[in-house]
Amino acid sequence: MPRRPGPSARSRRLAQTLRKIRAEKGVSAAEVGKELGMSGSKINRIETCEIGIYLDDLEKLLDFHQVTQQRRVELLDIARHAEQRSWLRTRNAHFPADWQTWSDFEDEATGLRYYDPMVIPGLLQTSEYARAVIAGTSDGLSVDQIEERVASRTARRALLSRPEPLHLHVLIEEAALARPFGDRGCLVRQLHHLAEEASRPNVTVQIVPTSAGLHPGAAGAFIIVEYDGELSLIWLEQIASSLILEEDEQLDAYRLAWEKLSGCALAPDESVAQLRQMAVQAEQGSDMLRT
Repeated sequence: MPRRPGPSARSRRLAQTLRKIRAEKGVSAAEVGKELGMSGSKINRIETCEIGIYLDDLEKLLDFHQVTQQRRVELLDIARHAEQRSWLRTRNAHFPADWQTWSDFEDEATGLRYYDPMVIPGLLQTSEYARAVIAGTSDGLSVDQIEERVASRTARRALLSRPEPLHLHVLIEEAALARPFGDRGCLVRQLHHLAEEASRPNVTVQIVPTSAGLHPGAAGAFIIVEYDGELSLIWLEQIASSLILEEDEQLDAYRLAWEKLSGCALAPDESVAQLRQMAVQAEQGSDMLRT
């Protein structure tokens, strides 16, 4: 039986943005509703994606908030295609709109499942590791821009300790943990940090050993996003674009890939023990990879 679809990624993005715009303007939902001839509760329901918004009402809302023309065009386009599932977003390296888009999706998620064959996921990175990853994967960024992103990524770790913490489950390739960056101490600190974070009740870390051979992860990194405990969308990030997948068959394919990957990964307690052992080996300068 097909799943009952929740709000599309576009609908969520529109609601998130409208809520932020109102907060930036410092006005209440009741004040906005009065200007538009709506109740404050209706504005709240639009901003929490419980209901949609008609284009003419959106136009009035954007007029009221004096939204710039560029942002207006973007939001109206999102609204026109709000019911469409799956979404390809191109990226401008010097204006990382996707950085904020992903942060908003991450904020509202109840659970995230990461698989990455190359790097440690952002929420579990130390500042020095984040700096190395951002500098190494983003051409043309100034030192200030890199530091701004590092600060943003580091601040986002608070999602794991908020009153209703995000549930995070990550699968990391063993080879990614051995990838050198900075001096030896940087890697040691990152491995210890990862082991410590894995001790949180809402964080699960599993290592996919090199000995597992080829598996579904060979197709690349992915993030499964859950809302209210339900698998809702898949986030795929590329150099020049990001892709959000939402169709049932796409969600099923990634659920199956996750099950196969987690099945060939070390158990969480074994993974933490392995992280601590790798940290000791790194400190001693010995071979990081298990034989």
